[in-house]
Amino acid sequence: MSKLVKEMITRELASRYGQTSNAVWVELVGVDGITTNDFRRNLRSRQMHLEVVKTSLLKRACASGPLAKLAAAVTGPVALLTGGDSAIELAKLLDEWLPKLPQKLRLRGALLDGEYLDEARCKDLSRMPSRRDLQARTVLIILTPGGQVAGALLSGAANIAGCLMTLIDKLEKGEPIAKVG
Repeated sequence: MSKLVKEMITRELASRYGQTSNAVWVELVGVDGITTNDFRRNLRSRQMHLEVVKTSLLKRACASGPLAKLAAAVTGPVALLTGGDSAIELAKLLDEWLPKLPQKLRLRGALLDGEYLDEARCKDLSRMPSRRDLQARTVLIILTPGGQVAGALLSGAANIAGCLMTLIDKLEKGEPIAKVG
């Protein structure tokens, strides 16, 4: 490959992955064409993308961007999965495909919100809740009876503060204050 072609590919990779902070590095070896097409079709339907990249060009293109930590760790064949909301979604999809591609698909590493996860840490990535799931859980907790109890506890203080403000306003205006009970 000529130097000019390498520079063009490097620029293209840098523009494509320049703002990517979530990616999964997989190794796909020995997969037939039909299965690969089915896999890529499934990825496209979920707005995800698989690209096999030359290691040295990826390292050069991503040396200063968000993928720098992942690019520094890659060795051997590099198939990069990007897209979706996070690397967790990508890992969940890979878990679905793992039974269809035994001994051919290997999760090598991931970049989750700018943090590099090695192969050992990636094994549990698909079991983690996504950001959307965590936000939904937070909203659920707020809206449940536990949230209502917290609201009741806080509302008592608000009621007392309101009464005190009314009492202060009456005293400042010189109005008489009636005794209760």
